[in-house]
Amino acid sequence: MLKAHINTFMFSVLGATFLTACSPHPATGTWLSSEANTENYSKMIVHFEPKLEIYSGKSAKPTLYCGWSGFNKNSITLECMSSEEQKQMDMYQFDVMNSSQGELLYKGDVIAKFSKPDE
Repeated sequence: MLKAHINTFMFSVLGATFLTACSPHPATGTWLSSEANTENYSKMIVHFEPKLEIYSGKSAKPTLYCGWSGFNKNSITLECMSSEEQKQMDMYQFDVMNSSQGELLYKGDVIAKFSKPDE
């Protein structure tokens, strides 16, 4: 009987640890440009798996293809490659300001602001 309780307890602890470790970063989801920007970025899709696409204007094809990693609980770092110039990787950062606002930074400067529509 004690062994069954220990097994149940261990399963619960391990299950809770797994669920906590796999919760999505607040940056995941679809983000839409909230104001005009010099790069004409219009949409950013941050997937749960560490990939991300940034779109310009009304293009159906991403402008940038990126990999991402969590920098802290509110920011991710991006390593991006242009869909046209696939020889150079550029580093960006995306900061989640609150649950529905975020900023894309390049070399420390905000280059685009995004909002997350209600899902």
